[in-house]
Amino acid sequence: MTQAEKPAFWMAALFMALFAVDVMAGAFFRAAFLSDVMQAALLTLSCGFFVAGLLLIEAREKRGEASLPNREEETR
Repeated sequence: MTQAEKPAFWMAALFMALFAVDVMAGAFFRAAFLSDVMQAALLTLSCGFFVAGLLLIEAREKRGEASLPNREEETR
């Protein structure tokens, strides 16, 4: 993974962690701090950043910048 994809995945992880903390706080302590609309927006943002990171990886591989050295394929 190059530097271009990392921020997208970090943002997705951050938003997903915030969503999970809010859901757990609401489930165990009845202290959810986000409204339903904000939860949906947070989940949408998280999924959007994750998809953006995947698309960046696909675009890099399509350009021929494979992460494998000397463009060798893996063998099992």
